[in-house]
Amino acid sequence: MLLFNTSNSLSFFSKTKTCPQCNSNDYQLKNHSRFLRFTILPILPLAWRYKYQCANCHHSAPVSIIKLPLLEQLSLVKYFAGSLLLICLCIYFYAQHLEELTTKKMILDSPQAFDTYLVKADKFSHEPLRPENLKVAQVLEFDEKFITFQISNYRYKRDRAITMAMRTSLLVQKDYFSSKTLTLPRKEVKRLYDDGAIYNVLRPYAYSLYGGFVMFPPTPKPLYEGVKLNKNNQQGIVYYKDGLFEDAFESFLLASKEGSQWGQLNTAQMYRDGEGVTKDITQAIYWYQQAAQQNNHKAKVQLKELCQENSCK
Repeated sequence: MLLFNTSNSLSFFSKTKTCPQCNSNDYQLKNHSRFLRFTILPILPLAWRYKYQCANCHHSAPVSIIKLPLLEQLSLVKYFAGSLLLICLCIYFYAQHLEELTTKKMILDSPQAFDTYLVKADKFSHEPLRPENLKVAQVLEFDEKFITFQISNYRYKRDRAITMAMRTSLLVQKDYFSSKTLTLPRKEVKRLYDDGAIYNVLRPYAYSLYGGFVMFPPTPKPLYEGVKLNKNNQQGIVYYKDGLFEDAFESFLLASKEGSQWGQLNTAQMYRDGEGVTKDITQAIYWYQQAAQQNNHKAKVQLKELCQENSCK
């Protein structure tokens, strides 16, 4: 609440003098200044009115500010407390505004995937003008000349509705964004921003804006992926257990050519034993060596045993 006040009080830094009219010792400096205040906080002085006043005969004499006691003059700053605070707040918010503009310009100049733009649909994507004219656009791809956006299927009338959509992670829901994309030159994007068609530019932090997800977090890589089983080798094992040795050999050979160490081991064993294929020690040694080069321990042991009976190169 703004109030006009008159301060009727003794000066804190004055000394009692003798009244020139009645010679009373109760002749004191009093402050009758008027100032504007907000609740208890002084904002601005409206009129300085200091005077000496006698409590006995009520004689009074005005005193100019320059003739006030030095400490009293210094204390006058307190009447500007509200104004000084207001100036500091203005400077702070102006600095915040400049920082926000700098951040937006940086995002425009150096785009990243999932940067989120708040746009006016009629100017940004040339849609019919409606009361619900606000949309969300996200950066999908970009290069030195162009930026590709995905545009929301939803329209909004007010900013707070978009903020609520972000808080509730609506932007990562299925079908929130259209499957169609919009590719614009970077110069055109900057022009749309300057013209107000793009009225806000946001960059997600930790995959979120306003506490809600606006992009899917990447799936963490498992600490242990386990043994990668080759499909042809697994099929060869099934054939082998069923006694279909020729089919098993063909599957093992395919797995071997795909680089599977276990397929190479099984192929070598079938060449060694002549199961599903004509016995061929040379081929057996070759496939044992291929598996051994991949540090297959079983292949190393069997290759050593085979080389004791045959010549290995």
